Amino acid sequence: MTHRIGRAAVLAAALLALSAGMALAHEEREVGDYTFEVGFIDEPVFTGQKSGLEFFVSGGEEPVEGLEETLQAKVTFGSQTRDLEISPRFGEAGAYESVFFPTAAGPYTFRIHGEVEGSTIDESFTSSAEGFGEVEELAGGQFPVQFPATADVVLDAEAGAAAATQATIALVLAVAALLAALVALGLTLARRST
Repeated sequence: MTHRIGRAAVLAAALLALSAGMALAHEEREVGDYTFEVGFIDEPVFTGQKSGLEFFVSGGEEPVEGLEETLQAKVTFGSQTRDLEISPRFGEAGAYESVFFPTAAGPYTFRIHGEVEGSTIDESFTSSAEGFGEVEELAGGQFPVQFPATADVVLDAEAGAAAATQATIALVLAVAALLAALVALGLTLARRST
């Protein structure tokens, strides 16, 4: 019996530490009378893997529900921005998410704006060492073989396509020059024979 209680206590402590670790992976901010906790789904996040925006809103100790109707969200990476559709998380009051697949490593910014129970909000949350983690290259989490980064594969493919286009143009110009030379040779031979 004592062993069962001891195992249950260890399991409870492990679950508490795990949930605390998950909470630390998000940025928590007071916005007016509300607390926002914002981050990525399933951190750490690697390029090309399913993740997205995840946030929790509470007023005091009470979760705030129905915000999928009154809030909007955007994600920005570098100069690119995309609107995100907010959905409530099933079975978790005050929890919201928007799933997407981040395809580049680095910092992402989530902008959440609209109304919370009549209060206007407009807040941006950027991944950093002090808040929630940045997206990492997939190779960082691969073992034992590390594949090249998706961005590198795309750049190599684009460079290969550009080189193939240049080679095709050079080949067409060479064939045109050869045809012109053959026509000139034919005309020269025709003049000599007359």
